[in-house]
Amino acid sequence: MILNSPSSSQSEDRKQPCCGRPAQLDEAERRIRILDAASAVLTTHGYHAASMDSIAACSGMSKKTLYQFFDSKKVLFETLILERLFAPIDYTPLPTDPMEKQLLGLMTSIAACMFCDERLSLLRSVITETSRNPAVRQLVADLFQLSGRVLPIQNWLAAQSEAGRLDIPDITEASDLLFGMTLGGPMLGRLTHCKPHRSKENLEKFMAYGIRVFLEGHRPVTPT
Repeated sequence: MILNSPSSSQSEDRKQPCCGRPAQLDEAERRIRILDAASAVLTTHGYHAASMDSIAACSGMSKKTLYQFFDSKKVLFETLILERLFAPIDYTPLPTDPMEKQLLGLMTSIAACMFCDERLSLLRSVITETSRNPAVRQLVADLFQLSGRVLPIQNWLAAQSEAGRLDIPDITEASDLLFGMTLGGPMLGRLTHCKPHRSKENLEKFMAYGIRVFLEGHRPVTPT
């Protein structure tokens, strides 16, 4: 999932929240700064304890300025989740490469995006909020459906299945299985801090192993 996507590079640039009074910024920069502040406040205080006042203070802007960009705290956090947590992952493998190489490139690009510090912090905060508040849980579920965004592995698996290169009865189930075999464990370790971070080389080796097992289990059976 390791090639950096544009979204992951932007997230890396935003790892440190920029609280305090900003210099003169254009509209796009102000919007980014507000989202940075919302991310910092959410991960520090949680959704319900966060307020437009605290976000305004962290961004170094007035609350009036926040409302010029976002009608409410709910809209602000919906935008934050859609743009930072459900951001699309853009990677297109070369169709002439072997399937194992194509799939490793996909999973490497996904890992680069999902393992950035900001996204991991947002994931921890969202998991905490959804586990204790049904309203927030429903909000996140609605946003996931609204985003219409799926990991590119689903599209790749569907293409391989349609071409007859893989036998996959259920694309969604197979996608979940592949994610679990490659990135599920490392991501759980990063989210919970229960395991040391894997090096780039170690993670790629682990993913390659999972990919080989996955592909072997889904190759079409040749009639004898």
